[in-house]
Amino acid sequence: MFQRVCVILKQQRLAQTSAVIVGLILIKVAHAPILPVVAGCLLAMSIIVLRGLFRPTKPLPAQGS
Repeated sequence: MFQRVCVILKQQRLAQTSAVIVGLILIKVAHAPILPVVAGCLLAMSIIVLRGLFRPTKPLPAQGS
């Protein structure tokens, strides 16, 4: 299970990076409270993992071919 989570996190690097960058901008530029921003980033990471866990393993066929 942990290995599958690591694979999902490797595949979703762009989403992870986006969540961290938005969090840093909110904290540094907008002076948002740290705890809610960190909680939101952790929530985004968990949604990424859950979405990857329940996605079908076979790729869907392309339409129109």
